[in-house]
Amino acid sequence: MPYLLLLIPLLIGMGVVIQSGANTQLSHFLGNPFIAGLISFVTGTLCLLIVNIVMRSDFSVLNGQNIAQTRWWMWLGGLIGSIFITSVILIAPKIGPSQLFGLIIASQLTFSVVVDHYGWLGFQAQPVNTKKILGVLFLMTGTFLIQWGKR
Repeated sequence: MPYLLLLIPLLIGMGVVIQSGANTQLSHFLGNPFIAGLISFVTGTLCLLIVNIVMRSDFSVLNGQNIAQTRWWMWLGGLIGSIFITSVILIAPKIGPSQLFGLIIASQLTFSVVVDHYGWLGFQAQPVNTKKILGVLFLMTGTFLIQWGKR
């Protein structure tokens, strides 16, 4: 099971690259990146609705009391996702997927180390160390080399 947990993120990473290509091509076909982003979210929403119905999820958790107890930032996921999807649609054709995702991954890993260190967003604090810093620096170096290789 632990190895499966490592395989799934690798497959998700490949899926995000495929998603960027599919959404970008849909945007070109439709002539509107925002409509393509909307279609991406609508199809994703329908998929999650079907999964929740099949899994017999308890929709009663969506009540006013539970919603009132959440913190404001817990609602940013969809907003950030829509900005991400639309940004990828707009930027991928201009810089290519390798540079785009190199920068995204470098940014994600750098911010993840900070979030881990301080235990933000409900995560357990995991102090930064030399190995983590080296990992981030190597990833940033790789991103630079990908950009440099395009010239």
